[in-house]
Amino acid sequence: MISDSLKKNDTVIIIPAKNEFDNLKVLLKKISFQEIDIIIVDDNSNDETLLLKKIYKKILILKNKKSLGYDDSIKKGLIYAKKRYSYAITMDADFEHDPKYLSKIIKNLKEGYQIVVGERDRKNRFLEILFSQFIKKFYGINDLFSGYRGINLTILNKNLLYKKFEMPYVIFKLHNKFKNTKNIKIICKKRIGKSRFGNLLIGNSKILSQFIKIFL
Repeated sequence: MISDSLKKNDTVIIIPAKNEFDNLKVLLKKISFQEIDIIIVDDNSNDETLLLKKIYKKILILKNKKSLGYDDSIKKGLIYAKKRYSYAITMDADFEHDPKYLSKIIKNLKEGYQIVVGERDRKNRFLEILFSQFIKKFYGINDLFSGYRGINLTILNKNLLYKKFEMPYVIFKLHNKFKNTKNIKIICKKRIGKSRFGNLLIGNSKILSQFIKIFL
């Protein structure tokens, strides 16, 4: 566990994970040397994810007693982080989000941007492409559905996190309120393992549902 007395960093990475032990071992090896704290939100995995805290002493693992899903796991991490950190970066465990962009996200946050969005070079679903283009053109967020993002935690209202809305809704509301978002281009790597977002049909239906919640 990350002790508040030992914590010296103002930035934390939040990684939601469901049975990602093998991927996390490799990912943590790449990012653990950086001066950034790490929170893994274990979404009730049945693999050896909890053993990672024996390998990496300064990470914190928040274990969900039941599976909450991707977005609620991220929000749980943000609620915890808001009390202890100034900035948070959310990223996935499946290697689509390259750690090499972490320093650029942190730099932009500390230069004063409230939100930093990693604009992916490719998207996995048709509706994701369609809706992202619409939101980019009319609202200035280049990739609202990207899970690779940085947030200044001082602007984050916990009441927003406790509501039953996904992270794209949260980011959209914060962006519209503060109008201080930086978009950075990122190159996505190929995902390792099965998508937690579901197959194409399920994935597109989730994107549609999120879009409707944002605009209705």
